[in-house]
Amino acid sequence: MTFSASAARQAAEYAAASLGFSAMGVAPALIDQGTHLADWIAEGQHADMQWMERHLPARQNPQLVLPGVRSIIMLCYDYARVDARKADGHIARYAQGEDYHKLLAAKLADIDETLQFYGGVQRCFTDSGPVSERFFAAQAGLGWIGRNGLLIHPKRGSYCFLASILTTLELPCDQAMVNRCGHCHRCEQACPTGALKNGCCDARKCLSYWTIEAKVNTPHHIAAAQGDRLYGCDICQEVCPWNRPKNASKIDPRLLMPATLKKLSTTRLNELDDDEFTRLFENSPIRRIGADHLRRNIQSLH
Repeated sequence: MTFSASAARQAAEYAAASLGFSAMGVAPALIDQGTHLADWIAEGQHADMQWMERHLPARQNPQLVLPGVRSIIMLCYDYARVDARKADGHIARYAQGEDYHKLLAAKLADIDETLQFYGGVQRCFTDSGPVSERFFAAQAGLGWIGRNGLLIHPKRGSYCFLASILTTLELPCDQAMVNRCGHCHRCEQACPTGALKNGCCDARKCLSYWTIEAKVNTPHHIAAAQGDRLYGCDICQEVCPWNRPKNASKIDPRLLMPATLKKLSTTRLNELDDDEFTRLFENSPIRRIGADHLRRNIQSLH
């Protein structure tokens, strides 16, 4: 039995919507990505994230990830725009609930199964593989890449996770969206370390990098600008005019901050032993940095 590409896409859209994804778009897999990412790495703006350098060839050529790939399906899954934390120590909104990697992996597997019915072979990722997700999301018409380096949609803003499905099916593609940042530079001006410039984020200056990815102690000049940022940083999103409206769709309750963490002070967080840390953050992306890194972040707070 032969199915049309339109039927396969419609089935994927239906599955995505039923699983809670707020948007879906499709981009051609074999499209020139330019030298933006390679230049960013060549300038050292990826700091010590050597995996970015190792995976560069695959990011620029999806055929190395899935031989025979023709289309890349991009999906958005919204998380809360409102900061739920009531105690001191800011935690980035994306990390206030359960680990999105695990949550979305199961959903992507369901869409994969749907596409298999139409003869497709897929590989699925959510911030977990060598795929230029923001680039392909922009090409798939899900928004534009703003001056803060994030995908921005005029209605949904930037508070969303991106997930990608590489498929051997040749699906109808969407048109890229026009960049609508205009003359606004609020994110660049608000960044306390000056990490943002021309749509790029220099990880060497980024508070998210230092509070999550860095393996060494935070330099004094970065710590001085850290403020109350305990894990991650939402400043460039908080000041973005496109994030002013509240979430249009219902937020998955698993992505909301548990009551215990809402009120737990940084003093108490600093006192957690390794076992307490593991229990508290068992299903959280924060668990990945470990108790020692969290304590280091607390000690850098101002």
